Amino acid sequence: MAYLRDRLIQAAITLYGIVTLGFIFNKMMPGSPVTYLSNQVRQNPTRYGLSRNPTQREINQVVEQMINIDPDKSLIEAYIGYMEQVFLHLDFGESIFIDPGANVMQLILEAAPWTIFLSIVGLLYGLIVGILLGSIMAYFEGTKFDIGMSVTMILNGAIPYYVAAIFLLYVFGFQFGWFPTGGRVNPDATAGMNWPWIASVFRHAALPSLSFIIVGFGGSALGIRANSIRLIGSDYIKVARLRGLSTYRISTSYLARNAILPMYTGIVIGLGGILGGSVIMEQIFSYPGMGLLMFNATVSRDFPVLMGGFTITSFLFVIGTLIADFTYSIIDPRADLRGME
Repeated sequence: MAYLRDRLIQAAITLYGIVTLGFIFNKMMPGSPVTYLSNQVRQNPTRYGLSRNPTQREINQVVEQMINIDPDKSLIEAYIGYMEQVFLHLDFGESIFIDPGANVMQLILEAAPWTIFLSIVGLLYGLIVGILLGSIMAYFEGTKFDIGMSVTMILNGAIPYYVAAIFLLYVFGFQFGWFPTGGRVNPDATAGMNWPWIASVFRHAALPSLSFIIVGFGGSALGIRANSIRLIGSDYIKVARLRGLSTYRISTSYLARNAILPMYTGIVIGLGGILGGSVIMEQIFSYPGMGLLMFNATVSRDFPVLMGGFTITSFLFVIGTLIADFTYSIIDPRADLRGME
């Protein structure tokens, strides 16, 4: 249990440090959001519900409402108040420009599920194709099939996903018109568990997901191939061959299940980082998810939304790492955590 305890402590320190960095960025850096917002409110007070000649205290109250930092308070008091709002209430303030006055956490909760859906579909299908193809390549190591597919996978992994996205959008969106060129659902469809709405969601997600799948399985296939080749000479593979099992059965049920173990941590961490990896993709397809929200926040200098999105994304990444550490011994009993104490 000492190992698990140490990992929990490390994760807690990391999360605490992330939020502290957010406070430093907002409060202490030159040209900080606190200074910027104070100037914005002072230049256009009526936009924020103030009189034309607001007092400094009124300006500071508006700034505090936006980013949970009161410029009037001392550094320690402001720091304690900011940490309390984030950790106890998950309150990152209010949006300034994207949706003025809207709660930042509410904006994140509205956008994040769409990005999670898009990323998980692409990640899972990419892994499935990569695992199956990589294990078969390893079984036929040295053959023309293996050599040809290895070269293909190397080229596949070298293609940036946004290049594939632009190509798919141009061909299947604009040229053939088979799929929508933007948005996440047909606005005319009634939201709910009905077929028109569900079908619309999948049609709008088809091209973005396919972009992830096409360029994602190359690296997985090569990784599975390398791990599988190391296992082909194992006794249980020889026994499976002597039993007369089919090539497909040996490749998938015996090789793939064991070859994926070294990649397990990366897969789980990848799930933890799904919110931060789709900024360009969502911009290309005008897909209103977390990536597009963060992009718009950066362009418009909407600091509360930007810091809220950064913090939540970092939290999920740390949690994904923890899950990988805690569950690896379940996936592979040979990795006994007691030996790490």
